Amino acid sequence: MKKYLFKLTVAGLMGIGVATAADTKGPSSATSILWNGGEINANNQLPSLTSYSLQLAQADTGDTGNGTSSGSSKEGQYTQAQINEMINNPLGELWMLFGQNDMTWYDGDALDFLGEDKKIFNTTTLQPVMPFQLTENWKYIFRPVVPIHYWDAPSVSEGTPTHYPGGTLPLSVDFDHEFGMGDIVLWNAFATNEMAKPPNIFGFGITTMLDTATEDIFGTGKWSAGPMGLAFHVGPPGGWIFGTVVQHWWSYAGDDDREDVNLTNIQYVAFYRLSAETNIGLGSPNITADWEADSDNRWSVPVGVGFNTMAKIGKVPVKWGLELHYYVEKPDTFGPEWNLRFIFSPVVPKPAFSKTPIFGD
Repeated sequence: MKKYLFKLTVAGLMGIGVATAADTKGPSSATSILWNGGEINANNQLPSLTSYSLQLAQADTGDTGNGTSSGSSKEGQYTQAQINEMINNPLGELWMLFGQNDMTWYDGDALDFLGEDKKIFNTTTLQPVMPFQLTENWKYIFRPVVPIHYWDAPSVSEGTPTHYPGGTLPLSVDFDHEFGMGDIVLWNAFATNEMAKPPNIFGFGITTMLDTATEDIFGTGKWSAGPMGLAFHVGPPGGWIFGTVVQHWWSYAGDDDREDVNLTNIQYVAFYRLSAETNIGLGSPNITADWEADSDNRWSVPVGVGFNTMAKIGKVPVKWGLELHYYVEKPDTFGPEWNLRFIFSPVVPKPAFSKTPIFGD
C-alpha cells in the first residue's frame, strides 16, 4: 500500500431520515487528514448522507401495519393527520425520496500547516425509501443513498518543493472546486409487521457501499458491506421521538492501493413533538468512527439543534426543517467543525403493488 504524507478521509454518514426526514452523511461528513510519510493522496471514506425527503404517500383501507389506521376522509388517500404520524416511522408504509443538503465547514492542523482558511464541503443526498411486503408477516425496506458533492478538494503537484507557514513539502498542494457523485450505499432493512408498529420500532439488515464515485476524492475505491440495525420510540404529540441507526462497513474488494474501509456510522435522533406537525430537539446528527485511523483522528461526534414541520405547497403536504450541528470531537489533522442541514420532504404517491406479499399466497 502507498504511504501518504497525509490522507484525506471523508467518512460520510448514512442517515435514515426519521422525524426530520433525515442523513446518514453525515452526511454530515466527518473528515480527517492523517500524517504519515511519503506522498500526498486524497482518499475518502464516504460522503455525507442523510435526508431531504420526497415522501411518497398513498392510501389504502384497513390496517397499515405501522400502527396507523388507514381510515381516510377521501377514499384512496391518507388524511393529513395520518401522514403526520406515518412520516415519523422509518419502517412505515410510506414510499419516500428523502433528500437533504449538508454544508460543512472543516478545519485542522493540516490547513494550519498549509496556511489555508476553513474549507466548505457541500453534499446533496437523495434517498428513495421503498418498503415492500415480503410475506404476510415480514417487511423489506430498500433504501439506496446517492450523494452528490461539491467540495474544496485538495490537488497535488509533485516534484516542486513548496514553502508553507508550517514548513516545506517536496510538492505543492492546492484546493480546487470539484463536483461529482460519491459512493452509493444500499440500505436493506427487515422487520416483522409488529416490529414496525409504533411506539417502539426495531429493524435489522445489511448495508453495502458501492465503488461508484466519479472522482477518487469522492469515494473509498473499495466495495464494502456490513450489518445495520435501528431502534426507535415514536411518541404521540406532546411526547418524544428518539432512537438510533447503527451501520458498519468492512471492505472486501477494490483498489489495492487504497486503504481498507473499517467504518462505523451512528445516527441518533431526539425530538420533542410540539404538535402533530412540528418537532424540535437535538436533530439527527451522525457520529462516525474510522477504525483505520489513529486515535487522534478516529472520531467525529456532533451535537445539534433543529426543528421540522409540516406545511402545504398548494395541495401537496411538505415536511421541511433545518438543523445546526457542532462537532465536540473531531479529527485533529482535518475534521468538521460545523454542519448546516436543510431538509425538504414533499409527499407523493406510492405504488399499490408494494403492499402485496412477494412470497406466499
